[in-house]
Amino acid sequence: MLFEKKVELLRKEKHQGRETSEFLLDIKKLAEGAAFEYLMGKIMFAETVVDLSSKPMIPRKETEYWVEQAVHAVRGSDVYQEAREKEAGEKPLFRVLDLYSGSGCVGLALLKHLDACHVTFIELDPKLKHQIELSCDLNKFSPERYEVKTGSVYDGALGTYDVIFAVSPYVPLSMKDEVMKELHAEPSLAFFDPEGGYFFHKKTLERAKEFLKEGATLFFEFDMTQRTSIEKLIREQGFFKYSFLTDPYGHDCAVAISLTK
Repeated sequence: MLFEKKVELLRKEKHQGRETSEFLLDIKKLAEGAAFEYLMGKIMFAETVVDLSSKPMIPRKETEYWVEQAVHAVRGSDVYQEAREKEAGEKPLFRVLDLYSGSGCVGLALLKHLDACHVTFIELDPKLKHQIELSCDLNKFSPERYEVKTGSVYDGALGTYDVIFAVSPYVPLSMKDEVMKELHAEPSLAFFDPEGGYFFHKKTLERAKEFLKEGATLFFEFDMTQRTSIEKLIREQGFFKYSFLTDPYGHDCAVAISLTK
């Protein structure tokens, strides 16, 4: 997006069309390299409002694209339709686990588009817990439909789930200096993996069967250059029914893994 367009959006949407001293300060910060999305304070993701006040990783369009594909698939599944039919009162029966929640954008999209689901968010950074709860409030989601927990990978997960989503860090630590030249405004914790890009993918896969119901699906994101290695990891963990999802440019960037007998 052009600098001029960002300035116009800040003026119109954040400062109600007024060129106040706060607006001028935002322009100065923008010119100095501050992230436009942080200055705006929020972003739209799959028709939900995502609060960015605690400066999490900024949701990406590539993630939004495949998550929308996944939501469409889940919504049309027999498992979800059965849960909707059996829904007891105000308590959703379709259980969703959102690992490495970050801004909460994925879980928020699920709450928005799967009206019969309950989402458990798990995020390592304690300061993001309140921010996710704030986003849930901004989108007017009932507190009965979600819970936000602080922990690593599956910490706090209870029982089994109908679907698990995971957007973990997967950039090799060796690329930190190169990558952070472009992403200096965002938290490095959200991007970098301590084991060549696969540490968190392995952690997610190693215990996935403990938390997936029979017939459930695990979705997780990876870099398009990792596809061959990701497929090998999936098969090593005993999963043989899976399919890939693409980003807007046609690259495989996520996988849907089904737990079957």
